[in-house]
Amino acid sequence: MNATHRSLQAKTAGLCLLTLVCVWLGACAPKLDHYTQLDQYIYQQDYDSALKLMDENKDSYKERNAALYYMEEGLLAHFAGRYDASNQSLLKAEAILDELYTRSVSKQAASFVINDNTIPYRGEDFEDAMVNLFLALNYAGQGLMEDALVEARQVDNELNIINNRYEDENKNVYSEDAFIRFLMGVLYEANDEINDAFISYRKAEEIYRTDYLPHYGVGSPQFLIENLLSSGEALGFHTEIAEFQQVYPDVSYPNPHAKRNLAEILVIHYNGLGPEKVEGQWVAPMPDGFIVKVAYPKFEQRNYEITHSIVRLQHLDSGKSYRFATVLMEDIGSIAVTNLDNRINRIKAKAIARATTKYLATKAAANKAEEQADSDLAGMLVQLAGNVAAVMTERADVRHWRLLPDEIRVGRMLVPAGSFEGEIDFMNAGGQLVMSKKIKPFATGSGEKKFITQRTLK
Repeated sequence: MNATHRSLQAKTAGLCLLTLVCVWLGACAPKLDHYTQLDQYIYQQDYDSALKLMDENKDSYKERNAALYYMEEGLLAHFAGRYDASNQSLLKAEAILDELYTRSVSKQAASFVINDNTIPYRGEDFEDAMVNLFLALNYAGQGLMEDALVEARQVDNELNIINNRYEDENKNVYSEDAFIRFLMGVLYEANDEINDAFISYRKAEEIYRTDYLPHYGVGSPQFLIENLLSSGEALGFHTEIAEFQQVYPDVSYPNPHAKRNLAEILVIHYNGLGPEKVEGQWVAPMPDGFIVKVAYPKFEQRNYEITHSIVRLQHLDSGKSYRFATVLMEDIGSIAVTNLDNRINRIKAKAIARATTKYLATKAAANKAEEQADSDLAGMLVQLAGNVAAVMTERADVRHWRLLPDEIRVGRMLVPAGSFEGEIDFMNAGGQLVMSKKIKPFATGSGEKKFITQRTLK
């Protein structure tokens, strides 16, 4: 075989390598263009069309994005108030995510050599916890408090499992969830387990004060402290009550015996769209000085106008009116951004190692081709093809649970049992009304915990 023939073989091999990579990337890239239309349906509260669109695009998610599909479908059904359907989807997502914890070594190796898009989507750590949170809210919306409590407890279990995967010096900043602890307290109260309710409220207050406030700027809402003090009073924990009253001197709380005869209305306002994960890039020098591109994921916040909401209810039996505001209890957007920033060095280290492996493999192949063909051109062609392939395959994994709200806001009011109607006003930062929505008429009994949800994206 002459040098010209060998050079032609090397050139052909390089082009074939590049073509195969392009075909592979085209086959594997997730096609999720339907999200633009999906957002429009959600803006219009047209959940029938949104769920239909999801079903029509199910094949776009493919097997490695199956968990993501069921997470999105389950959340849409939750917003639509179809709690049974939402549970079915979210439980499928949970099963897939649990199975992926025992992921295969071969698939992880592929992600190291090519990119993280080659492996099934396992979700961000906070997304895994959110699956159980929305399952708990589904059951609470159905009045199934025992089932809701099971899922609420599971959030704590999931976070323990997740953080046990990391070394002590690499623990994630999102290791506790204050909102779910508050929700557990409410659910324990609904089941007349006051001691467990007190423990949950106390833990929620601690997390808000020592974790959520410094990391996300979210402190304890007043009604959490009211519930904490009221449950402590019911248990005769006077020392603990005195300690908390020193920290929160302006908070008064209802008599626990009187509270038992009141219904507790909890309005949950899902506000805005969570941040979008996009690709960032930077360059890294190789041992010989060659510069390669390295890709990494980052979250970018999405804008929306509504900043808070006011709930207005009327007791149809007595004619008495109630007005209360929602407060921020779960800043999902800040959790997403902070948690990713917290582990970005780990992501970058893997990406640099992956880029280095690709470059060194390409350089070795180019040297081999040059030796076999006895031609500098052959080595250059293989090097070029390998470098182009490395650039094309260096893609950050920007998959994420895109339909999550940016905020979970909660309004709470203790009211006498009876029938109610009302509406909720959604306001901007200047205190101007953006829009109002009617709350469907409902009835509550003494001691009942009533959950009402609202969704806004504007």
